[in-house]
Amino acid sequence: MYATVQASERLIAASRSLIGAAGAPATAPGLELLRDQVCAEAGVWAPEAAARALRQARGDVGRAVTLVRVWAATLPAHAAEPCDDASVRITRRVSAAFADIPGGQWLGSSPDFDSRLLDWGEADESPAAVLDGAGGAANGDPAGTGAPRRTALGRVGGLLRAAPGVGVAEPRDPGDGPDPFDEPLGSNPTREARQAALARGETGALVALANVALAGRREAVAGELCVGVAELCVPHPRSGRPVRVAEVPVSEATVCGDAEVDGTAGFALGFGISAGRVERRALAAAVIDATLEAGAPVGGLAELPALAAVDGLATSGFVDHLRLPHFASFASYLDRVRNPEGPR
Repeated sequence: MYATVQASERLIAASRSLIGAAGAPATAPGLELLRDQVCAEAGVWAPEAAARALRQARGDVGRAVTLVRVWAATLPAHAAEPCDDASVRITRRVSAAFADIPGGQWLGSSPDFDSRLLDWGEADESPAAVLDGAGGAANGDPAGTGAPRRTALGRVGGLLRAAPGVGVAEPRDPGDGPDPFDEPLGSNPTREARQAALARGETGALVALANVALAGRREAVAGELCVGVAELCVPHPRSGRPVRVAEVPVSEATVCGDAEVDGTAGFALGFGISAGRVERRALAAAVIDATLEAGAPVGGLAELPALAAVDGLATSGFVDHLRLPHFASFASYLDRVRNPEGPR
């Protein structure tokens, strides 16, 4: 039960002054992935706004996401052109399922081989300088010849479908479906609507649900993990021709999860995508998608409860509201406890 809170402007001003007194350190170099996470969870690619929101929220990611979403809601909206594979330049592409994949594997900039030990030494260069100095090699282009387009590499899912004697579950008809930002998900959301909800899910919730789903599976392997830069285009207001207005880094993953296909053991292909370079988000979303495509619950949750659980804005708001005054509702609850036979 929610309660309405009324407070004097003096109290509100005093509260804000305490927040300001605590200081708001700037987003330091090396925290770009945190900024990307805020953009992804907000569903808005605005790195400068995300960095400002993190400073204003003093590092509270959930609050920063709320600030960015509310800010974006005040801006005019323009429909973008569909983003196809031809508009995506790949900077990193690996497969844990197949050693040889069409187009080859591109290690790119990977955190997998960094030391897990905390480095207390002084850094000689900022992360940005290191990336700039490495040139194409840091961007997955060791030869410096230019990153390939997504269309030139194909998709690893085709290898699994072509494997003899291996059944692959047919994906759900995608359909258009409503944008979860515009209206709530229906009782039977399309796969596209599911993907939109997962793409903007809270990172911790995605990872937690994926971990629970993995615990109940026989097999789940990353068939493909890609990081690239997608060109965003909008129609020109006069000519109607597509005009490139932004380049957005994206991470996408395809997970091969076990499934029953025509009564025998097979695979379901799950897909996950995230704005920014937060690969963990895309992998977790792909695991959840593969589980749902296989017709299995995610950690005991059906599709709609699972998608509701990853809505970070809603879940954070529900938990945060608990610290607000609930004097009247709690007094009523105490009365029911003291007099359980009384009127309800």
